[in-house]
Amino acid sequence: MSTDTSTTPLQRQLAAYWRELLGAEVVRPQDHFLEVGGNSLMATMLANRIEEELGVQLSMVDLFDTLEHVTEVCEEQLREQGRTFPAA
Repeated sequence: MSTDTSTTPLQRQLAAYWRELLGAEVVRPQDHFLEVGGNSLMATMLANRIEEELGVQLSMVDLFDTLEHVTEVCEEQLREQGRTFPAA
């Protein structure tokens, strides 16, 4: 049984990052990073991982929001770079 309620491959990948970092079993699209236990140090670690693995740079303001918002910002940056997820 999956604990993943995310809707797109990118959102599922980001949810996996959140679950690993936050030690959460379930992360839903409407979950807010700070409200599910995140803090500024974790957000920095998350931003570094997203940049390293996805090539997308996010601000703390972007990360201190819902998983759905973070996914939208990542998708927008990928489109601007002429890429999609998963990256080829």
